[in-house]
Amino acid sequence: MTAAVDRALADPTLTAEERANLELVLHFRSVPFAERSKYTVDGFKPQRFGMANLAEVAPPGSVTYNGESVPDRVDEIDDILVRGDRVWARWTLRGTHLGELQGIPATGRAIAVTEIGHWRVEDGLIAEAWFMVDELALLRQLGRWPGAQD
Repeated sequence: MTAAVDRALADPTLTAEERANLELVLHFRSVPFAERSKYTVDGFKPQRFGMANLAEVAPPGSVTYNGESVPDRVDEIDDILVRGDRVWARWTLRGTHLGELQGIPATGRAIAVTEIGHWRVEDGLIAEAWFMVDELALLRQLGRWPGAQD
């Protein structure tokens, strides 16, 4: 766990509902994608995916993102807070680009980009979620933006 998570969990002002919602989101984020449906309402689909803009311009039929895109992915939570049925977090996504990502072939480059997530919990399950990644920073780190560092 990170210091941000420790601080959030130690917050004495959290209600029982808020603590349960925070723990649900932390657990949801800790399990593989294939297991996450256990913690969501039936038919759950994020309202927005983290790399939505890159997905829109990816060539048809390309891999947008999967476990092979950044197989060593680690998310370090930098800040997290909960109020009522909502949980917000900001984390740094770190890893190595070893598989196709939004139509970009593997580069072998290390990445470290900011991502933000927002979840709404309903009856103990995640009902809605939104994600945003710093896609421009990602493109620069992958050498796919003019003036990117090589």
